[in-house]
Amino acid sequence: MVTKVTPVQPTTPGIEADVLLDAMPDATALLDRDGTIVAVNRAWRMFAIDNGGKPATTGVGVNYFDVCKRSSAAGCSDAAAVEVGLRAVLTGATVESDLEYACPSPAVGRWFVLRLTPVEGSEPGALVSHVNVSRRKRAEQELERKASQDPLTGVANRTLFTERLTSALKARSGRPPRKDIGLLFIDLDGFKPVNDTYGHAAGDEVLQAVAGRLSLLSRPQDTIARLGGDEFAVVAPRISAEGLAGLAARIGATLAEPHLIHGRPVAVGASVGAHMAGPGEDVHDALNRADQAMYAVKRSRPHRT
Repeated sequence: MVTKVTPVQPTTPGIEADVLLDAMPDATALLDRDGTIVAVNRAWRMFAIDNGGKPATTGVGVNYFDVCKRSSAAGCSDAAAVEVGLRAVLTGATVESDLEYACPSPAVGRWFVLRLTPVEGSEPGALVSHVNVSRRKRAEQELERKASQDPLTGVANRTLFTERLTSALKARSGRPPRKDIGLLFIDLDGFKPVNDTYGHAAGDEVLQAVAGRLSLLSRPQDTIARLGGDEFAVVAPRISAEGLAGLAARIGATLAEPHLIHGRPVAVGASVGAHMAGPGEDVHDALNRADQAMYAVKRSRPHRT
């Protein structure tokens, strides 16, 4: 997109270039052909203040290439890309350059698109705009969250669980070959009678309660997932065999505590199978071993569905 600056006609008294610039909702600056800022709007000034900037370093008379260099020296990884994009716009190598970046504040996470467009006319240059895309980004994140969460319980679904387990099992250069990835496969005992006796709404509440109990027992680096039906799983990276056995025991004890359904305590236990996996192990093989361990535990107990 090429922006053309047309001189203000005498027939439109009271409408000045700076007024038109201030009317733009996005933080916008006008640069000359050398990249020097020649005009900024009110939104630009407010944007600079919100992000710790000052007129002396981000206002009129400052070269935007210098702004990029200072940002790069301060550790901003995107600044070099902005500099390249601006140079391309000013030389006519491209008609537009966009860069999406996160701009968090102490109170809220924000996202912007830095848009660079050429300006034609008697005094060519470029228009720099910081377009707030936070609402769109949050909507995208919400869609991603819904795509990776079990809608009933709020824990991870099978897709996200598989991704996390795949990442945990990936063999990396310099990583010790020891088995330090814990995997638990959990199948509820006595869940079917809950649905048959009290209805599926009660069964859903039990599943939600189970997910809540598992979340309380897990570490921040662990991933809890509902694989489907009354099956859950946990991947616990960087854990010892003793630590995994302890986690499995605590889960079994916690899930054995009765649920209150229609005023009555109802026991719904769990069979928990554990497997210690190592880097390079196949994801499906690891999960299958945990599943087999779970069935071994279930067979050792009185039959419950």
